[in-house]
Amino acid sequence: METQASRPLFIVNPMSGGGRTRKRWPALDAVIRRRDIEPVAVFTGHRRHGYGLARAAIADGRDALIAVGGDGTVNEVASAILDAGAGDRIRIGTIAMGTGKDVGKCLGIGEPARAIRAIANGNERRIDAARVSSHGEDGEPITRYFVLEASAGWIPEISLAVPRQLKLLGDTAPYTITTFVKMLGPMNRDFEVTIDGEPFHARYNSVSMHNMELWGGDLLAVPGALPDDGLFDVVRWGALGRLSVIKAVQGQHRGGIHLQMEGIDHHPARAVELASPKRSPIDIDGEPGGYLPARFEVLPGALRFIAPLPMPG
Repeated sequence: METQASRPLFIVNPMSGGGRTRKRWPALDAVIRRRDIEPVAVFTGHRRHGYGLARAAIADGRDALIAVGGDGTVNEVASAILDAGAGDRIRIGTIAMGTGKDVGKCLGIGEPARAIRAIANGNERRIDAARVSSHGEDGEPITRYFVLEASAGWIPEISLAVPRQLKLLGDTAPYTITTFVKMLGPMNRDFEVTIDGEPFHARYNSVSMHNMELWGGDLLAVPGALPDDGLFDVVRWGALGRLSVIKAVQGQHRGGIHLQMEGIDHHPARAVELASPKRSPIDIDGEPGGYLPARFEVLPGALRFIAPLPMPG
C-alpha cells in the first residue's frame, strides 16, 4: 500500500526560469496525475528554501524528492540529502524548468515528459557528486556540494551576475549577453591550483570542475564527461585575451572544441585545492557557493538519481 512517505515530494521553485515555472506548474501537475501519481508539492520562497524543505521531508521519512526548477534547485535538494547522510536511502529527481537545465539534459531527462516518465517507471542510476569546503561571507568554514559544476574566476562571475530579467530569454542567451558585458572589465587573476597533489600555480581566467558535459545552458564544457566515473573534469582557462575568450565561448557552442585551444588545459581529477590572493566567489551549480580558498573532492556514487540508465556504447 502506498503511504504518504512513499509518494514523491515535488519541491517547486516557482521563480525558476524567470518565473515561468509558476505558470507551468498546473499543467505539469495534470500530466503527473495522468501517470497515476498524486503530486505532493511544496513551494520555495527564497534562496536555500529548497534545502530546508528537503531536510524537513527527509526527517518526515520521505524517500523520493523531486526538484522542479533549475540546476540550483537540484543542488539544494541534493545538498540536503548529502548533509543528512541519506544518499543511500533517498532518491532524487528533477523536472528541469529553470534557466539552467543542464543536469536534466545530461541525464536524459531534460524534457518534462521524459522526467515524469522516469519517475513513473521507477528508473534510477547512481551518480557522483562533489564536496566543496570553503568559507562564507563572514569567513566561517562552510561545506557545499555540486552535482553539475563548480568554478572560480571570471567565467563563474558571469553566472552569478546574470540579471533575473535576462533569464526570460531562454537557456543560453542570458549567459552569452552577460559574457560580452563582463568583457569590459579585468578578466584574469593569479590562482594557486593543486590537482590531485600536483601544483599548477599561474595566472588564469578561470578554473572549473565539471561532473557532467554541459554548463551555462547548453554550453558543452567537457565533451564526454561522465557523472558516474568517480572523477570530475578540471578545466584551467589560462590568461586569455578577449578575442580568445570569444573563440572559447564559440568553441563550447561547436562541440567543445575550445579544449583544443592553446592556453586551455583539461584534467580528470579526484581532488582540487584552489586559492587566489584576490577575493574570489565560487559558483556551484549556478549559485553562490562561498569564497576561496577551497577544496573540491569527488563523492563517487553519492546520489540515487531518478533517471534512465545510459544507453550502452
